[in-house]
Amino acid sequence: MCAPRSIDRSRPVRRSRGRGFTLIELMVAITLSGIVLLGARALWESLAGSVDRLQTQATADARDMNGERLLRSLVGRLEIATDRSGEFAGDERQVSFTTWCDVPGGWQERCDAKLTIETDVVGEELVARLSTGDVITLERGFSTGKLRYLNDPIGGGVWFRIWGHGITAPLAIGVITDGDTTIVRIGERG
Repeated sequence: MCAPRSIDRSRPVRRSRGRGFTLIELMVAITLSGIVLLGARALWESLAGSVDRLQTQATADARDMNGERLLRSLVGRLEIATDRSGEFAGDERQVSFTTWCDVPGGWQERCDAKLTIETDVVGEELVARLSTGDVITLERGFSTGKLRYLNDPIGGGVWFRIWGHGITAPLAIGVITDGDTTIVRIGERG
């Protein structure tokens, strides 16, 4: 028989450590990854919201600029006192006249235009109704709007609230929206 071995207690017992992660390290890594992902998602949503706001603002700005450009174009090409033109007439809420409208073929045709200030769900808006069938909102979102007609530019101008039916037109139309005035000259005279 063999003699029992004695255990040497002077030498520390070494346990070999595996090369993997402990459960606690794994949980910490998953938690940190989750926090980083949540932060990235919040940043992404914030950027997406900013992009949406910028696109909405750009669309509104383009609509406003195109509306003013169309207004100046219609009034600038106003035709009066010809055998094929209608009378110029206007009051504080609407004005009607004959002008030249752009058509899809790339040229212009004579058309009748009526500019009206109408009430909408968000306030008032300036609308162009053309004899071509087009109805175009030129400006929107103001609370009060009025039209004025310039007769004499000397000394600050003489503006009328009503321009009666006739073969003459004023020198310019003033569009007053919430205290801001856009002066649109008529034809080459203004």
